[in-house]
Amino acid sequence: MSKKKNVKPTPVRPVTKKPETKNIRNTRPTSTPSVQLPGPWWFGLICAGFGFILYANTFGYDFCLDDFSAIKENWVVKGGLKNLGIIFSTEYRYGAWASPGSLYRPLSLAMFAFEWQLAPDNPGFYHMMNAVYYGISGWVFWITWRRILAQYPVALTAIAVLVFMALPVHSEVVANIKSRDEIMSLMFASLALYSIWRHFEKDSAGWLVTAMACYAAALFSKESAITFLAIIPLTIWFFTDKPLSKIAQIGALLLIPAGLFLLIRHQVLAAQSYNEIYSPLDNFIVAATNSASRFASAFLMCFEYLKVLIFPISLVSDRGFPQLRPVGFDNWEALLGFFLYGAMFVWAILNLKKKHFLSYAILIYLIAFSLFSNVLLVIGTSYGERLLYMPSLGFALAIAYGITRFFKIDENNNLFNPNGKGSVIWGIAGVIIAGYALRTLVRNPAWENSASLYNADIIQSPNSAKLNYHNGLEQVKTGMDEKTGVVTDSTWVLKGIGSYNKAIELFPEYHDAFGSRGLAYFRLNKFDQAYTDYLTSLKHRPNDAKVLSNLGFIYFMRNQFDKAEEVYRKSIQYDPRFIDARRNLGAILAMKKQFPAAIEQWQEGLKFEPRNATLLFYIGSAYRDMGQPEKAQTWFEQAYAIEPSLRK
Repeated sequence: MSKKKNVKPTPVRPVTKKPETKNIRNTRPTSTPSVQLPGPWWFGLICAGFGFILYANTFGYDFCLDDFSAIKENWVVKGGLKNLGIIFSTEYRYGAWASPGSLYRPLSLAMFAFEWQLAPDNPGFYHMMNAVYYGISGWVFWITWRRILAQYPVALTAIAVLVFMALPVHSEVVANIKSRDEIMSLMFASLALYSIWRHFEKDSAGWLVTAMACYAAALFSKESAITFLAIIPLTIWFFTDKPLSKIAQIGALLLIPAGLFLLIRHQVLAAQSYNEIYSPLDNFIVAATNSASRFASAFLMCFEYLKVLIFPISLVSDRGFPQLRPVGFDNWEALLGFFLYGAMFVWAILNLKKKHFLSYAILIYLIAFSLFSNVLLVIGTSYGERLLYMPSLGFALAIAYGITRFFKIDENNNLFNPNGKGSVIWGIAGVIIAGYALRTLVRNPAWENSASLYNADIIQSPNSAKLNYHNGLEQVKTGMDEKTGVVTDSTWVLKGIGSYNKAIELFPEYHDAFGSRGLAYFRLNKFDQAYTDYLTSLKHRPNDAKVLSNLGFIYFMRNQFDKAEEVYRKSIQYDPRFIDARRNLGAILAMKKQFPAAIEQWQEGLKFEPRNATLLFYIGSAYRDMGQPEKAQTWFEQAYAIEPSLRK
């Protein structure tokens, strides 16, 4: 990236006096890339450092929430870069479970795979890298928007970037490792904008190619970057005097990476055996019985999103069913959300021709938020503060504009004392930024681990069946030795069962809660209760591989080996990558003296976990029992090298 001193702009037309304040409000002159860039280049380093420091308190945190399916329990990611082909040819959570999905974000997973290869099972390293990338984003926003907003007070750009970096709703994005996809998607989309402005400066086709590459990276990081197909042309039209033909040309070029991404995504997702089905537990709006209720419920959540963005008091990871239920337009918040968003859209359109800055800021928010609003289409979640990451850019721009406009700032290049009002401007902005930053620092510890998150969030959303279920998982885990599966404190296991009970009370068809409660009963040696819960869970979801495998162990304990084999085979039928089921099926086959068939199951498991010492040891045992001690020893030695305690 070239620094300011390398840019030699030549004004298109001379400016003999400063624009009048009234023009800032409505028809501020469009920026021409040849105008001298305002603000020092090094302020971007301040923005980067600010973002990094805000999340330095996360470096000692563990994996949390979706980090497990994206990293910790994802065999594809843990395989490192050798699995790049799988990453780019499968759905986002292919390596974590066999259920179909609708997400395709290979670049984010590739980054996780590379980092696992560098620092295996080291969540602190991932947290540090999230903070690093977030900090880099702050620098990218500065170098991009100081160009785009070259004709506006540089204080506006600076305040906007700092407000954005401080926003508390970003805590879920940075403190939850999985949400790296949000960080990278917006950063690459911003770099696409930066490259387009450099193209305007240099009239270089190379910068257009760079813009296309950056936009492709944004899309392969997260699908929501598709909204920049509208945002980028709008930005060019709003802040330059480029003819529509030029804007259309750039838009057409961006269609190339967008079309490539959509084609690949379609091919990957179409290869799945069946489509993803949304549950009310993930998105309560799917429980709406008619279109009116669906739209009303969507606008209720639109209002909730805007409220938490502006006043981030009650931050929470889930506001799920039945804490929230479908509503009609007789609900005042749904009605207010409808009129508020409708008014924002109408006002922005009416003032778009005037190129009013707030019109642009509102449209950025609405366009970026459109995919997550559940108004245009129902998605897999009704609430997630991470979904505000990209839309919040429009909010930050609006805040910065409001401050500079209120104090009638029209001086372009003075960052710290524009119009002699620096102490007032930065005093007000500082209070807002500091308030948001403090709330971020207070929220971050909730993301230390899954137990701390659910313990904090259950207070905000006590009737969320999903939160109660996940809280139960963590309570049971607290009372267990996870490695041996032995109960160390039955009090905690019973607390977990209590949370499962509440989850089932709130949602009687909660198959996961029945399955996990059954496992908790099993750990307490209450096998009959475990058996009943497993059957109930399978009644609601017959293809649950884990519950089938757990049920198989009950049959094994009852010496019903044929029945155990039957459910284990069903388990691997639904999830061919499920190691536990293959291990146990192999054990049953070995007990029946079917050693080649048993070895086949264990070797199949090694395809997904090549360093699974138990599977290696079992194969050795099978060869020993088949009378092939030399072959057995080869497998034993591999197992001992990984897990010396297996040597007896």
